Amino acid sequence: MDAMEKEESAPYQPAEVRILKDGPIMIKGVFNFRDTSGKITRGEQEIHICRCGGSASKPFCDDTHKKIGVAY
Repeated sequence: MDAMEKEESAPYQPAEVRILKDGPIMIKGVFNFRDTSGKITRGEQEIHICRCGGSASKPFCDDTHKKIGVAY
């Protein structure tokens, strides 16, 4: 069995999406992520999406919420 056959026969595992208390949205698992420029990142990954609006690296969290004291 080659790598392509293994990938096709692997059971579907949905990505986990969690809203972290007083923090970002965490997405973890196997998924595609398309940024505003249209670039797609595929595969297994964990990303943290900003909810406070203060991140300098939007859409990703850079822990600014801790500095500015945002609580949800």
